[in-house]
Amino acid sequence: MRVTSGKYRGLSLSAPKGLDIRPMMDKVRKALFDSLGNLVKDARVLDLFCGTGALGIEALSRGAKKVVFVDHSLKALSLVKENLKRLDGEETIRIIKLELPRGLEKLEGTFDLIFITPPYGRGLARRTLLELSPKLINEEAVVIVEEMAGEDLPPETSLLTRFRQKRYGQTELHFYRRGE
Repeated sequence: MRVTSGKYRGLSLSAPKGLDIRPMMDKVRKALFDSLGNLVKDARVLDLFCGTGALGIEALSRGAKKVVFVDHSLKALSLVKENLKRLDGEETIRIIKLELPRGLEKLEGTFDLIFITPPYGRGLARRTLLELSPKLINEEAVVIVEEMAGEDLPPETSLLTRFRQKRYGQTELHFYRRGE
């Protein structure tokens, strides 16, 4: 697993052994960030269910100014810390242990990009999406949800509207922004 572009391009990241943590494949991560383009530059990023931290690190590599990594798993947070040690920048980084989606109310700040990438098939993507607070989401923010292809996610919530869906094999990405 490697950073696909930007300042840390080619940097190897530690990947988990076993199936407890499922990192997004490099080619899917590259396609995702290529589609986001300049939205990443100077962004404040919230990486929920961060796993290895690959999404947040990719964002830092592409110019994000702040990343908050959130996971409940000590194994995942240990991997994030290990991977962050490889960076040589002075980015603003925070690591928070929270059970999601229940812990969302404890998060502070507003974000430009929010990644929701929970374990597949447990309903966590839907529940987290529905429980996102407006205080976390900047007016121009984009929320990206990764779920198993075919999983039913709402086209809109009381706060967000889906504007794009993209499938990569068994993975599906859902892109949301604040409703009109």
